[in-house]
Parts: sequence; C-alpha cells; structure tokens
Amino acid sequence: MKNILKFQLKDLLIGLSIYALILLILTFTFISITLSHDNVNINLNGNGFANAIFCFIVGIGIYKEHCQMAVMNSVSRKDFFKSLLCVTVITGILCTLIDQVLSAIKRLPGLIPANDPGFTNNFDHLMVLQMIYPEFFETHSAAIIAATSFLVEFLVNSFLFIIGTLIAGIYCRMPKKYRTSYCIALPILGFGIFPMLFTSSLFYPRAANRVSDVFLGIMGISSGNPFLGMLTFTVAIVITACICYLILRRTEIA
Repeated sequence: MKNILKFQLKDLLIGLSIYALILLILTFTFISITLSHDNVNINLNGNGFANAIFCFIVGIGIYKEHCQMAVMNSVSRKDFFKSLLCVTVITGILCTLIDQVLSAIKRLPGLIPANDPGFTNNFDHLMVLQMIYPEFFETHSAAIIAATSFLVEFLVNSFLFIIGTLIAGIYCRMPKKYRTSYCIALPILGFGIFPMLFTSSLFYPRAANRVSDVFLGIMGISSGNPFLGMLTFTVAIVITACICYLILRRTEIA
C-alpha cells in the first residue's frame, strides 16, 4: 500500500500545487464580475465551488488512471482501495485549507475594492452556512463556527471526491458499448432529472414536498443543526465508499 499511496500523493501534490497557484494568481489579480441593482451589489469572485469541482474531477481521474496501473503492477485491489481512501481524506483537507487561506487573503483590506464597501464573496462557504443555519451562528462562538465551517467543507469535498470515484468505477465496470450512453445520461440525470425532484411542485406537488422535507430534515436545515448535516455527509461517504469497493473488486483490467 505504501508504494501506491506514495505514487498517488506525488501526482496529487503536483496537481494541488498548480491548482493553488492558479487560484492565488486569480485572487491577487482580482478577476471579478460585479452585478448592481439599486443599492444591492453582488461581487462574484469566490473559489468555494472550484474546490468541490476539483475534488470531483480528481476522484474520477485517480480511479480511472491509477487503478489499471496498480493492478498491472501487482498491487492488490484492497491496498489500492485503502490508498484511495487516504487520498480522499488528504485531498479533502488540503482543498479545504486552500479555500480557507484564500478566503482569508481576500478579506485583507488591500484586496477589497475601494469603490465597493459592501464587497462580499458570493461563494464563501461560511456565508452559505450562515444563510442555511442562521440560528447556529447566533448561539455559538466564533471558534466553534470556524471549526464547523471547516468540517462541513471538508466533508463536502470528500463526498464529491468519492462520488467522482464511483462514477469512474461504474464507467470502468460497464461494457464499452454502453459507455457513451452513460456519459450522456450523467449530466441529464445530475442537472435535469435530479433538480426536478426539488422543483417539480407544479406537476408533482406532494412528491416534491416530501423530497424537500426529507432533504431539509436529514441535512439539519429544518432544525438549524449543521451537525446533523455533517452526519448525513459522513454516512453518504461511507456508503458510497463501500459501493466503490464492491465495484473495484469486479472491475476487469483491459
């Protein structure tokens, strides 16, 4: 396991270094889009979603590229999966640290536009959490809020990483003649059918309301408890990882 983990970490650190450097350059050059209407100014220059997308893509690539290499070099599937879990945790932590550091840098006085005193980072995870769990922010200290924000972002990044791994695992396990259809169906499912479950109240009001109520409940949004949402993400990561392992055991290496 040590050899494959060392190899994966080497690739990961190279990719993360380039990624962090690009984000740092974008932060200091202050590339942004400003939308104004009356007294409302929204500045879109955040990198919160960039980390999530990065984790998702790395999860796809690390399975697709490293699995075949590992098995062909006599690395057991079990050792590869253990290494994959370690990389998932490390990637989630490092991406969260990158986001936290860049968010702190962007709050420095020299980087806030002089003509925009109401500057906000539209994709700041802390602000998103404050909108979702307002009561939690009113009743807890800054240290607990910062720790909670870090853990939530880490779990989100890790979840998207393992989801990317699952998608790649299904692709590798699938017969070649179905892979094109699979790639076409994924964005339709993820950005079309799945969002309709939350927005189809016009056509299926009862089903949409039930799905929304369940989602708000398990994420702790209804009760204002972010720890319930963290528990949900943890359970989802464990279940997805188990499915990935089952797929990995039966994946044929061409």
